[in-house]
Amino acid sequence: MLQRILPLGLLPLAAVSWVACSASGPKQGPAEPERSARDAGPVLSGWLSWRGPEQHGTSPETGLFDTVTLEGRNHAWSYPISGRGTPVIADGRVFGLGCVGEGPDLQEVLFCLDERTGELLWDHRWADFLSDAVYTRYAIGAPTIDPETGNVFAMTGAGLLHGFTRDGAPLWEVSMMETLGRLTFPNGRVGAPVILGDLVIIHYIFASWGPLGPASDRFFAFDKRTGEVVWSSTPSETPVDGSFSTPILEERGGRTLLYAGLGGGKVVCVDAKTGDPVWRFPLANGGLNSSALIYGDLLIALNGKENLDTSISGRMVALDLNVAPGPDKLLVGAESWRNDLNAFTSSPVLVKNRVYATTFTGNLDCVDADTGEVLWSEKLGPDQLHASPLWADGKLYVPITNGTFWIIRPSDAGPQILDTEQLAGSCLGAPAVANGCVYVHTTDRLYCFGKYKGGAPAWPTPPKPTPGEPTRLRIVPADVTFHANGELVPFRVERTDAAGNVVDVVLASQVSLETPPFVSLTEDGKWRAARPGVGVVKATASGLTATARLRVVPQLPFVEDFSGFALDQDDGTWTWPPGHWLGGRMKWQVVEREGERVVTRRMDNPLFQRTFSLFGHPDDANYTVQADLMLDGNRRSMAWAGVINQRYLIVVKGNPDPDHSEIEVSSNMEHLKVTAPFVARANTWYTLKTRVDLQADDSAIVRAKVWPRGEREPEAWTIEASDPHGHTHGAAGVYGFTPQSRFTVYLDNLSVTPNE
Repeated sequence: MLQRILPLGLLPLAAVSWVACSASGPKQGPAEPERSARDAGPVLSGWLSWRGPEQHGTSPETGLFDTVTLEGRNHAWSYPISGRGTPVIADGRVFGLGCVGEGPDLQEVLFCLDERTGELLWDHRWADFLSDAVYTRYAIGAPTIDPETGNVFAMTGAGLLHGFTRDGAPLWEVSMMETLGRLTFPNGRVGAPVILGDLVIIHYIFASWGPLGPASDRFFAFDKRTGEVVWSSTPSETPVDGSFSTPILEERGGRTLLYAGLGGGKVVCVDAKTGDPVWRFPLANGGLNSSALIYGDLLIALNGKENLDTSISGRMVALDLNVAPGPDKLLVGAESWRNDLNAFTSSPVLVKNRVYATTFTGNLDCVDADTGEVLWSEKLGPDQLHASPLWADGKLYVPITNGTFWIIRPSDAGPQILDTEQLAGSCLGAPAVANGCVYVHTTDRLYCFGKYKGGAPAWPTPPKPTPGEPTRLRIVPADVTFHANGELVPFRVERTDAAGNVVDVVLASQVSLETPPFVSLTEDGKWRAARPGVGVVKATASGLTATARLRVVPQLPFVEDFSGFALDQDDGTWTWPPGHWLGGRMKWQVVEREGERVVTRRMDNPLFQRTFSLFGHPDDANYTVQADLMLDGNRRSMAWAGVINQRYLIVVKGNPDPDHSEIEVSSNMEHLKVTAPFVARANTWYTLKTRVDLQADDSAIVRAKVWPRGEREPEAWTIEASDPHGHTHGAAGVYGFTPQSRFTVYLDNLSVTPNE
């Protein structure tokens, strides 16, 4: 039985002395091989991130082609893989995100091709799990190459953040959904990681625990060598829409600043080395997905949602970066100019003092960056969703949603159309350019146009800073999930200067730690937890302090019957669920029903009709999940309830019509969904038992049985589902669907045990 977790503000802290510290990371791959003399050096050349070396979709390359003929002139090669993003190129290799297969066979792919021939060198594949991505909305993003090491980083639709060497050897993996509460959306867009020195920075929407429990746009910075969380930042309030705006970086005022749009319609500025929010500017009533531009002292942002002060949708604005933020970090009076251009997710290009943008109506627009005046507009297609233009060698290379690819020479007098080609599939990404070749990925294939000539410009990297005086302290990892009763977590304490540059790692003798009472320190300086729970560790050294968030999950086997939970909230009729349930406080509560303590879905937020909370570890594998469940309902509607086992969702779907009441196994609803009849009656307790068995061919069989609680367990399984690409591991969790927030679900007697 789990003990009740106190609210964060009430967690008692026990002072302990610190013995030692060492680097740590999440799920690790083989050690990174040392770079050869050929790989050594300060910088790579090519196209290392989705918007290029200047972060605004331009390249200094010259001598590029004006026209192209499919399977003919200036068409170097094609690689048949569906994609919706941008490839990146370095060191003779092309890296991209794609997807292959259909239905249960669908997998996302990170692939590596030979730059000159298009030959496949290696790939890694992942089946989707527990995501809301519909149809084949995958690979809507881009990998990123680290200019220092040549390593490549990428995110999948289900929230896996991966690091690989250039040769495809795994460095580390972070399951952000299962450890940090990353949410999922039907559009499947993921954006791209950003590299800053030793940091990999990502942006998405998360719902975790404690103060980070409510869903919010967040930025996380990971150590690029280990995958440890270095800092997190929540610069604004609850979003109203999804956002995958990839941040851009700038050095200003002695700090490295990060700019991005959020799901709540705000543009924000964050200190990229510390995560400290700097300012926020309200722009629209929906999610912002385009990347911004920096033009001198102006930040130019574009959106396609309803504006705050008018009834129309879409706007391009320029914000004066010299304006100081006011109260609550709001940037007031900073708008320098605006126009009414509307772009849903397409990102603009900046060439000197001209902005080129493809808008929602399929137009290419030229804007004066000093005044915001639209100088001209050219119709290229019926509409434009995600694709973005590229500028190089005095030309714009413009993919449009309908698959047309345009080559245009722009001037203030208007656009000169040089060529138009109809590509196979739709265009949803942005082109990339390197060594004389332009790459365009469509939903049918990756095209390489041009002739390889080498000489791509070196990728700019700022010099390593000389740290100043230490003024801050930080603990790494800053946010970690680990098992109780056995797992040890190494960590380190660093001193940084005011700009966030690391000064040194603090010696053990100079640090004291305060930990939650269930967390202790081993003799060799690692965290160890006696039971599940959440809490904060506080480090003190040289008059400086820092905190880190610890989430401890149960070691298998475990059972939770909620009998030890005291109903101490409000009128004494309920209390919080276990603290380590991701997003649990926003979605669940423990109550008494018929003399038993049970967990039920909260009904005070209609947005949470369908939800799940994960309470296990992403590395857990080969286990059985069992739970008692009850569905509320009437003759017209009923709730659904279920569990998550190793990234599979098993749900009893109640329905007043017995012909439509069933049990369902799924991983992603669009691609793997198997049902079997089962009549569940309202307000009746049932027992659900599930297990996942991996097969020799890497497939998996998901089995479940359900029967009235208290009766003998049946021999036969109620449902069996086969997955050709079985999930080898994953966190356990619970699920509830409460239609119209009227009919709740109840769960009791949760158990997770190793398979026999």
